[in-house]
Amino acid sequence: MSHFDVTRSGMLSLMVDGGRYGYSDLGITQSGPADRYSAALANKLLHNRPDAPLLEVNMGGLSLTAHAATNIAFTGGQAHVKINGESRRLWHTHRIEVGDTIEIGMVTQGLRLYLAVSGGFEADAILGSASVSLRDRIGQALSVGDQLACQDHKSLIMTRTISPYLVPDFSSPLRLRFVVGYQDQTLGVTAKTTLTAAPYRVTNATDRMGARLEGTAIVHSLDILSEPIAYGAIQIPPDGQPIVMLNE
Repeated sequence: MSHFDVTRSGMLSLMVDGGRYGYSDLGITQSGPADRYSAALANKLLHNRPDAPLLEVNMGGLSLTAHAATNIAFTGGQAHVKINGESRRLWHTHRIEVGDTIEIGMVTQGLRLYLAVSGGFEADAILGSASVSLRDRIGQALSVGDQLACQDHKSLIMTRTISPYLVPDFSSPLRLRFVVGYQDQTLGVTAKTTLTAAPYRVTNATDRMGARLEGTAIVHSLDILSEPIAYGAIQIPPDGQPIVMLNE
């Protein structure tokens, strides 16, 4: 069977695809890639469908040994990646032969990298998706000794790369747009001004459930019961530090 052996699992490496939809009434999240843009371009480089299963490597540190002849692509945050000890480019395709080793270093910009393989990794679908969701206890993070099944692609695909102007600059500030919700009228003018004008920084407490921000506190006196919230919703807890809800 053609596959990759996991020889080092990294900080947190997951199998993801387009996501799991239609189960929110059961409390099951959509999961899928946290950086959909980078994941889709990794698959596009290899002529895969956009939602083909690939690896999301949080913070780096993953190492694999190939037992397949195929093609791969790296995208996402900035990190040193090597094949057989030689540095290779991100946002670019690479040929892999049986016995090759792949190493992803720790990220220096951004947070997550994506590793796609020609045809996509072969992974069992649970509730219509191969995406691991740790919050929902669907699947598991990669561990040493895991085998990641794939297809053999004997022919070398034409080398492809992403144009530099399409590559995100993960060190630059982001200006986020949002749509106000039905609780907007309960916030005072000062709170709204703070939310729309103050800069915030993503904290180390961020995970796939939400991006926790840190900055000027948004003062409010709302006491809201727990309720369903959507991907991308901005939650403002009692401490006034916003949380942008993510995949899980």
